[in-house]
Amino acid sequence: MTEMSTEWESESEIKKPVKDVPVVQDQGLFKHDTGDTYDGYFEAKKKDRSVKMHGPGVYITAEGDSYKGVWENDRLGANDEVTIHFSDDARYEGQLKDWSFWGPGKYYYPDGSVVRCDFNDNCPVGNMVLSDPNGHVWLGKAELGCGWFGPVNHFYEMLEKTRDVSRKHVPKMKEDSVKAQLQKPIKAEQ
Repeated sequence: MTEMSTEWESESEIKKPVKDVPVVQDQGLFKHDTGDTYDGYFEAKKKDRSVKMHGPGVYITAEGDSYKGVWENDRLGANDEVTIHFSDDARYEGQLKDWSFWGPGKYYYPDGSVVRCDFNDNCPVGNMVLSDPNGHVWLGKAELGCGWFGPVNHFYEMLEKTRDVSRKHVPKMKEDSVKAQLQKPIKAEQ
């Protein structure tokens, strides 16, 4: 008989109505005491009076860094593209995992160079493509935190691959010859 009463108690516990926690989802601009701002969607729970970034939005730090993407419970970029602008004019476009660059992405340097590659914990991995500010493309590879690039140009293959470092490439000039060159008058172009 005790078994029946135990079953009855567990059934009555299951049948109790569960109260839904009231949640408000809205859009707004938040200004923090630190000088940081958030402009976007949020979720507020009335029970514990918590407000979390939730949905598309932009978080800007007092230092000028901005984090744009889809937020989920105060976390940016859960499997979505994000854009991070740094105060030094560098920029990252790609995915994040635990606040680290992760997966395919692009990193824009302040000088205009762009690296396209896969990232793993903020480090480039595997094959990379660098476009320099002059528009030249360089192919590279990254391993163990190091990367190297080579130019993409058919003339590159014609260059000498090794150099005799013992040989001087700059011809020596006699001291008298240098003085004579310095004393020559400079002719104005007409």
